[in-house]
Parts: sequence; structure tokens; C-alpha cells
Amino acid sequence: MVRDFQSVIGSEARRQILQVEGRLPHVLVACVGGGSNSMGLFHPFYKDRSVRMIGVEPAGRGLRSGRHAASLARGSLGVFHGSKSILLQDKDGQVLGTHSISAGLDYPGVGPEHAYYKATGRAKYVTATDAQALDGFKWLCRLEGIIPALEPSHAIAYLKTLARSLKPKDIVIVCLSGRGDKDMPILEKALK
Repeated sequence: MVRDFQSVIGSEARRQILQVEGRLPHVLVACVGGGSNSMGLFHPFYKDRSVRMIGVEPAGRGLRSGRHAASLARGSLGVFHGSKSILLQDKDGQVLGTHSISAGLDYPGVGPEHAYYKATGRAKYVTATDAQALDGFKWLCRLEGIIPALEPSHAIAYLKTLARSLKPKDIVIVCLSGRGDKDMPILEKALK
């Protein structure tokens, strides 16, 4: 249900990129907490096998620190909110605490469709730390004059890594799923 509501993101992106560029993008990039915005972007492109999909999870203070919310990177199969999916849990199935500089990504599980995309290889999932997300935030502000939310700042941060594997004419769509004005108190503290 959430995927269907959020799929307006991907449906519009797909229609607009075909209208403007006359071809599909090479890569889609979006942040993944619970995964609604990213699945909204990914799902309308699901059957377009030439389009790579990359979800960027919050690595918080680092995956080894235990202070992260990277369910797909460090979680295991379990049941959370009535759905079988991947979540951060202990050996007894108790949900673990999480951390992300972004409140919207600070979540211990991921929607089951993302777990399926990962298991089948349809999408790739990577991580970005709090520090990398802050760099992504500053980068987009400086280059485009857009103040992104901290959630998509994780996806923006991954663009620097992704760019090394792209050709000059490749098209990348990044889901900017929120405005940064809501994060100003966090950013003021984090960026001093």
C-alpha cells in the first residue's frame, strides 16, 4: 500500500526523463530507512532491467560501532510490525536500538520489498555514515543551492563514489525526499 502511494515519485520521474531525455536513466539512487520513498522511486522502473537501483542506508557512526540503522547491511531475517523482512535484532529476535543523524532513517527495519530486491539482486544497497551525509548535504547546498533533508543527503553522499563508475552521458536520478529546513536544529549543532 505504501509503495503504491509513494510510486507517484517514480512514475513521474520515469515519464519526465523519457520526455526530456528520450531514454531511461542508467541509475536510480535513494536513501533507505523503512524504504517508502526509495521504493516509490524504484518500483515503476522494476521491469526496466537496464536501470540500476541503489539504496543508501544510514551507517550512523559506522557499521562496526553498532550505532547505525543499516538493516540490509547488518540485519537478519525476522518479523517486525507483522511483516517478514530484514531487521536489526539480537539472537533472541529482540529489536535493537538504532542511530542515524537523520530522524527519518533512524529505524530498525526495512520494508519487505526491499528485502526481496536485495535477495534477488534487483537493487544494490550501500551505506553512508553521518559524516558522509553531512558532506553530501553541504555538497548539494554549494553546487545547486538546494537545502536537502538529512535523509536524501545519504544518497547524495554516495554520488561521489558512484560517479567514478559512470560515463559522461549516463543519467542518474537521485530522490530528494525532503527539505532540509526541518533539520536545521540538528545541522546547526552538527556543523557548529
